[in-house]
Amino acid sequence: MSSEINDKLHKSMASIYLALGLGLGAFALQVYLSGYYEAILLPTLLTPIFCALSIWRWHTANRYTHDPAAITALLALGLFLLLQPETSANITQWHWIALSYPLLAFYLLPTAFSLAFSLLLLAGVLHLRLDNHAFEQLLTFSCQFLLLMSIACFYTISNRLKTKQLEQLVGIDKVTHFFNARHLKTRLNAEVSRARATQKPLALLLVELHQYPEIQKELGQLVANNFIREASKICKFNCRTGDEAYRYDAQTLLLLIPNTTINGALVLRSRLYQHLLQELTNDVGPLDVSITPLELQIGEQVADLERRIANSCYHSLSERVEDNLNS
Repeated sequence: MSSEINDKLHKSMASIYLALGLGLGAFALQVYLSGYYEAILLPTLLTPIFCALSIWRWHTANRYTHDPAAITALLALGLFLLLQPETSANITQWHWIALSYPLLAFYLLPTAFSLAFSLLLLAGVLHLRLDNHAFEQLLTFSCQFLLLMSIACFYTISNRLKTKQLEQLVGIDKVTHFFNARHLKTRLNAEVSRARATQKPLALLLVELHQYPEIQKELGQLVANNFIREASKICKFNCRTGDEAYRYDAQTLLLLIPNTTINGALVLRSRLYQHLLQELTNDVGPLDVSITPLELQIGEQVADLERRIANSCYHSLSERVEDNLNS
């Protein structure tokens, strides 16, 4: 489901770039037929750029936090708005195109970058395009631009907050589609009670992807998300019917495997480790993953099991040791 949504998003972006390219091509033809030959160069040069961005984004998924195709498109559109020679002294020639810029920016890029691009364009338009117009026109345009920018910013932030709230309510991690850590606490109570009532064993595996922070830092959040998403698919494929998968923290996946002893968990650990080594693509070197098997002990309470799970995470332990050494 997540890959389908991402694919639709990439294709919608590609359609936007194509529409901009065709619009610039039509504009170049219009100014040519109107005899404004000095205004043909810029839209003619930008038309193939937008068409190339459309083809690129249609066939290639974005792997970076700040989409290079979106940055290129916004820079090219800003260049057109600021440097395109005038074919009319009327303010409405640039009015609607410039007002649509923040809406496009907030759709294509994260909030901070969108704000920066939009404010820079507003300053450029006021200084380079509208400096000879009446103050009332400048004020009206600025207010309309800032209003649309504020609406786009509010909608973007509100949509992200609602998405996070929905994830918490349903207990699903949006990247891996595994249950989240909050849901794990509820399920541990139920599974421990079931194991005691039925006298059946309960085991789990902690899958720690130690290179996740490095990928996140060097290659961006989207690449890190793709990395852990692929790992989760491999883990899910190797689970049995009845096993449950969780995202324990940013870089750790947890497999809850009822009716399984520590020996059974070790067998699954070996198989899963081989599949991860063979199938998981890693852009920062050889895969560094640790898989820790645990089993519910006789008389162990849920709180004790939760504490043992937390203490079994190697990356968390190393952070605590480093913090103690630095203090």
